Amino acid sequence: MIPPATRHHFRRRLPRRVAPFPNEHLSSYLHRLAEANGLPGDEFGNHVTNAAIPDREAVHDLTGLPERTLVFALPELRTPDDVTTYPALRGRPAAVGSSNYCPYCAGLRGRTRPVRVWATHEQVLCQRHWIWTGGPVLSCENRWPRIDISTLPDVLAAQRRHQRLIVRFGREQVRHAFEDASYLVHEWHQRLPWPFRSIHARLAVLEPDPKRWFLSSAICRTAEYPVTVALTTFLADVAWRNRLLHMDPMGQHETIGCLTETVTDGAVPAGVFDSLLTRCIEQRHNTRIGPAETVR
Repeated sequence: MIPPATRHHFRRRLPRRVAPFPNEHLSSYLHRLAEANGLPGDEFGNHVTNAAIPDREAVHDLTGLPERTLVFALPELRTPDDVTTYPALRGRPAAVGSSNYCPYCAGLRGRTRPVRVWATHEQVLCQRHWIWTGGPVLSCENRWPRIDISTLPDVLAAQRRHQRLIVRFGREQVRHAFEDASYLVHEWHQRLPWPFRSIHARLAVLEPDPKRWFLSSAICRTAEYPVTVALTTFLADVAWRNRLLHMDPMGQHETIGCLTETVTDGAVPAGVFDSLLTRCIEQRHNTRIGPAETVR
């Protein structure tokens, strides 16, 4: 809550009120607020950061928005005590993973330029407009204008499967498995001795010109997504990993062979055994630590 003792520090409210997007980056919101009120970015930034009161109080003073609105919409303004005051915060994205906001949803509010938001790892698309947004794990530097996935039902189905995995295995376990699966699938896509057929079929739908199928592009990540979710299903399963670790070499080959037949159309890239056994199974699954991607 905003301490009453700070009320005498209130600054003059800006004439134009700007509503934040859900889970928007604070820097993005402040930039839009300054722009709407005709203030140069540097001048506005100094005005806020030089305030003798915490950021949340400063933003409240400048905008007049209720504290609850700021706490729910701008994760960077939250304090550890907020979850006690507002229990509905539990499960909402924390200020951990960054993504794009759907351009069509932003356009409905008059925004034409990209909006950056905090998102969880499975939030890779807009289910309302069937637009790919990427999410924090599959983000890339290449900004494809707008990736319409309405003609790719397997991408939509993969996202639903992704959500079910979280229910089945738990958010953080699936998050770590998905991070590793994303790395492996991207590496396999580069090393396979013949084209990754399912990925190339999706790329052909998204972009008819193969010369634009850059491995660093957003459409490549989109096309890889169903394969990544398929591999995540294996890596998130503790029982499957434990069985693999305790098998003899022949059993390990058979188990991974079943996985690659399911995920990579039977192709086994060079080094697949080392990558799976050391990077994704033995080394890190019970030792990886990091901030939770949602409020707990």
